[in-house]
Amino acid sequence: MQKFYVGLLAIALAATFTVAPVSTQAATVADLQAMIAQLQAQLAALSGGSMSGGTTFTTDLTIGSKGADVTALQTWLVSKGFLTMPSGVAMGYFGTLTKNAVAAWQASAGITPAAGYFGPKSRAAVNAMAGGTTTGGTTGGTTGGSTGITTPGVEGTLTITSAPVSGGTVYEGDSKVSALAFKAKAQNSDIAIQRVKLDLGTATTLYNKIYSKVYVVDENGNTLASMDLNSTNVVKDGSTYYITLAGFNYVVAKDSTKTLTIKMDVRSSIDSTDIDTETYTVRLASQGVRGVDGAGIDQYGGDTSITKTLSVSANLADSASLTLSTNVNNPLTQEVIAADGANNNELDQVTLLTFDIKADKDEVLLTDLVATVNRSAGAATASSTYLYVGSTQIGSASVSASTATFADIDYTIPKDTTKTFTLKADIRAASSVQTTITASVANSGLTAENSVGDSVSKSGSATSNSFLVRNAGPVFTLVGTPTITKSTTASQNNTSTSTALASFQLHVKAVGSAISFGSNASATPMVTNASASGRSFIVYLGGASNNPAVASTTDFTVPSSGVVNNSPVSGSFTLQEDQEVTIPVSFQMDGRLAAGSLVTGGSYSIGLERINWADATGTANSSTFMSGQTNWRTSSVSLP
Repeated sequence: MQKFYVGLLAIALAATFTVAPVSTQAATVADLQAMIAQLQAQLAALSGGSMSGGTTFTTDLTIGSKGADVTALQTWLVSKGFLTMPSGVAMGYFGTLTKNAVAAWQASAGITPAAGYFGPKSRAAVNAMAGGTTTGGTTGGTTGGSTGITTPGVEGTLTITSAPVSGGTVYEGDSKVSALAFKAKAQNSDIAIQRVKLDLGTATTLYNKIYSKVYVVDENGNTLASMDLNSTNVVKDGSTYYITLAGFNYVVAKDSTKTLTIKMDVRSSIDSTDIDTETYTVRLASQGVRGVDGAGIDQYGGDTSITKTLSVSANLADSASLTLSTNVNNPLTQEVIAADGANNNELDQVTLLTFDIKADKDEVLLTDLVATVNRSAGAATASSTYLYVGSTQIGSASVSASTATFADIDYTIPKDTTKTFTLKADIRAASSVQTTITASVANSGLTAENSVGDSVSKSGSATSNSFLVRNAGPVFTLVGTPTITKSTTASQNNTSTSTALASFQLHVKAVGSAISFGSNASATPMVTNASASGRSFIVYLGGASNNPAVASTTDFTVPSSGVVNNSPVSGSFTLQEDQEVTIPVSFQMDGRLAAGSLVTGGSYSIGLERINWADATGTANSSTFMSGQTNWRTSSVSLP
């Protein structure tokens, strides 16, 4: 089994003062081999747990095996943390304790079957480790981005401290939930982490009833080692149960810190008496982390203060829920011109509402959804509605008494996933009198079930902005982003006066009929700086409406083409049906009040919030849908 060097034999003979004396006459070859094996074990412990002196395993070992081979194997298992020899029990006999230790190591190293028989596969793995080959624990193990120690011959220090772990509740059937985490800091030398030992408490409940498997995972999500939690792998020492994960080689570079997380699989079925009313604590064992430094010396760290307590709840499916909310891209308030169809008063599939539904803790089957579609004034109606997920239509419904019921849509939302839904409507019977249409979805309007067919809890709501519907009128949009610039005029009373100039590129399209506007010279111009409710521009100070009594002017440029000037009356211009133009609009305000004092210092922005126009009959109208919308507002400048 072993190759013995002359020097090692000399050490053995010279060091008899450290070993129980053996009578020269009674000494046998077996006695000498046992003595040398013991010395080799001492050398292995001093050199960080590795086999030394060119030791290799060449013999299969199992229950009943005896001799120096067994002693060497037991010594190696002790150094790796898999075997604890009871006080007073001599090494050299392969019994149940050694079998269980071999099985635990085999499981951590990914050797199957992990039956405790030390055969060819196990011998090859241990011999490779003795020769310096890095192994990765279970399949998928990693060395953490490094192939080995880069500081040979240098002693180091290993410091283990607690790391935060989110969450306090786990659920039946959960996999790889974070149960504990710690930071490993290497100083002076690289440290190769090779073993983690966990304290599972004084009761068997945690590993027999709650958790089924334990993992060591690096900060990149790689599994370094794993082991089933059962009575074979869990070892009782005194009144405490421990499990040891080893067989990996995770290098923490000199003067750096890495975080390792202990994760666990939760059993799929847990007795009701062990759920909710109980908490379960996992902690690091004292000196629970072992690493090897550049000098080959074992370094230990960590203690039982590194701990995490989790409570266990019923199956995730039993806790599944839906959360309903308005999507961030929900359409803003806007004017809608319904001018299609035979009667020129229709518009198909107008997007009214965009909303999100999130499924938590389990996949959820959404079977039915009820939306409310309200209207006020005018004649326009939302006759039919459509429900989409992305670009896919999943349902349609007629509106009856303000209610649209989407039945049997049977749409599955995966666990912990948010899906975005869109509610669209056909507009019918629009007239010149504006109709306001809104839509909403309440959580009470959702019917859903979890993966086992039970109902789920629901919360939240989603509400649209207003849609202002006519059969004819202008469609206003902005080209680009409004701008604001600050300039300085000549000084007055030895104080310079700042001005702010806001500029907007207003795009206008006439839909359903011709539209007319007053020019700058008109008594009712398209935009005006008139005070009170008639003003087109709102001044904001620090984001709040302010409108100080300052000198201000408005201006806009009537296009030289695309409109009919002085029509229908002098000082006006007309945009014919289906024509569109872009009109530059500006507003300038002084940084000085009309009384002469400076405006309050701060950040000022300007919003375009009212546009005046007249329909084909000459009836005056105003569009104010953009009131309060930040996309119709400039950025800020500092005044005065």
